Amino acid sequence: VASITPYMRAGKLAVFEGDTDLVPGVRAQAAYGHTPGHTMYVVESGCEKVVLWGDVVHVAAVQFKDPSVTIGYDGDASEAENVHRLAFADAAKNGYIVGGAHISFPGLGRVRHDAENVYTYVPLNYG
Repeated sequence: VASITPYMRAGKLAVFEGDTDLVPGVRAQAAYGHTPGHTMYVVESGCEKVVLWGDVVHVAAVQFKDPSVTIGYDGDASEAENVHRLAFADAAKNGYIVGGAHISFPGLGRVRHDAENVYTYVPLNYG
């Protein structure tokens, strides 16, 4: 709380819950499971879209192949698994860029799936 106290005192802290439009083109999307209140951020401009997953994925090499895998830090493992499945399926279906805090450099890429719905993460070419 100490780190946000100056913002609170200045009246600059805006609290939100669940799915919320924050500013034009930026929407908060509930992704509870890892922690209560865990949120993904959807950024859209024209026909471009990036979804910043935060802590949806912790071990990409394992969780994309098996979305049922959760970690000990997930507060609600069942809901975390559900978020994995929904986030992976939506990203693969719609082809937008995703970003994750625990995905290896560059941390931005796309999700694909094969005929058996096995997911693969394809990092963006950074060059």
